[in-house]
Amino acid sequence: VATMSGSAPSAAVAATLDQVGALLTDLNAVDLQALPSQALLDTVGRIETLQRQLEGLNAKALAAAEADGLWATTGARSFAAWYRNVSGRHTSTARRQVRQARVLRDRLPAAAKALAQGEIGPDHVAALVRHTTNSPLRRDQLGDEEMGEEFLVARARELDAADFLHIVKHWAVRTDPDAADRAWKDDGDRAELTIAETTGGYHLAGWLSKIDGMALVTALDARVGVPAADDTRTVAQRRAAALGSLARLALDGGTLKPGARIRPHLAVHVPIDTLLRMVTASRPDDCDGAPSRPGTAFGAGPLEPQPLDVIPAELDPEALAGAEPATLEDGTPIPHAELARLACQSQLHRVIFGPDSEVLDLGREERLYTAAQARAIIARDRRCQYPGCNAPPYEGEIHHSLYWYAHDGPTDVGKGVLLCWYHHDYVHLHRIAIHRFLDRWRFVRPDGSVIGETGVAA
Repeated sequence: VATMSGSAPSAAVAATLDQVGALLTDLNAVDLQALPSQALLDTVGRIETLQRQLEGLNAKALAAAEADGLWATTGARSFAAWYRNVSGRHTSTARRQVRQARVLRDRLPAAAKALAQGEIGPDHVAALVRHTTNSPLRRDQLGDEEMGEEFLVARARELDAADFLHIVKHWAVRTDPDAADRAWKDDGDRAELTIAETTGGYHLAGWLSKIDGMALVTALDARVGVPAADDTRTVAQRRAAALGSLARLALDGGTLKPGARIRPHLAVHVPIDTLLRMVTASRPDDCDGAPSRPGTAFGAGPLEPQPLDVIPAELDPEALAGAEPATLEDGTPIPHAELARLACQSQLHRVIFGPDSEVLDLGREERLYTAAQARAIIARDRRCQYPGCNAPPYEGEIHHSLYWYAHDGPTDVGKGVLLCWYHHDYVHLHRIAIHRFLDRWRFVRPDGSVIGETGVAA
């Protein structure tokens, strides 16, 4: 290794960096998978220590280069801009690293030394830079022999970055509570949520305070619960569905604008011809009463009892060919299958328009199920009836069929079943028919295969 002292330290530094680079090249050529298991684990730990030491060296070099000032002769607007151009890093990353290097040099010498020795990591340093140097009182407290920088660095050596962050935040609040209060107010002022309509849906972006963020995450996690064994969605997909469920809970609960003439709701406009076609398209295949009998006519297998009712989710595409789609309030058309799913739990009311779009007649609202009938179904089913799901009633809806409503009216609770929001969507998306027997529900795919059964459907 080149000697660091002498008349040409720059040459020594360059030679040493060349040697380190050559050694790293040699190491990268090694087949690490050939190492024994314990040696692999040890290698990961040693590389982490080396990365920390390199972070410390980089911070030291950045601080020195900024102070030297030669970078300004390149025409760069700032040292961070120069570093971004040299390193190819993102602008925000370059700015953060330059600021950290400056703070380590000027305010946190003990942390800089610990980082250079590989004793703490860059995440520890980031916590110190952000929370201990942002007010005069905190900067002064860093020099305290008992509860200053040395105390914090000692804790950083003992704790991982997540636990250490809590320690630093506690230290910051105790050291300067007024600054903590101001930061809380600033966080509240920063809070924002942007919901932008885009192709096929909405894009969400924003920032929440720690309290509001934790409240949202807690609510989403509570709504998601423990996913079923057959739930293949990602965490992000489950949380997206949970957010929609929370919105439905709020709207269905009647607590938003309870005194309003028309409470907040989602309106769907359906042409009468489309609605009539939906009725025809949702006709069950076996609603004529023909029994289903496996085996042969000579008794090769036991007779399968005929379902008492069939609640279909599949739509006949021929019946809907050329039908004008239903639309949301902003004119966005929705698929027929989605309309069928929304109709299950909707209030329907008739509006008759004249030739000049004037309203000629406005009918009263009517649900496919009355409140009393919905209570009866909930009392019978008690939870989502999809096999393996235990979602409670307040997270669900009554799944029904426009065909049975049109032909039998809203009178037969046997033609409705309680499903949670997720499985209600799932049943319509995958066109699953639900057969009701005396003692169970049977869930059947379009190809006739049985997904499963749920007992006690009186």
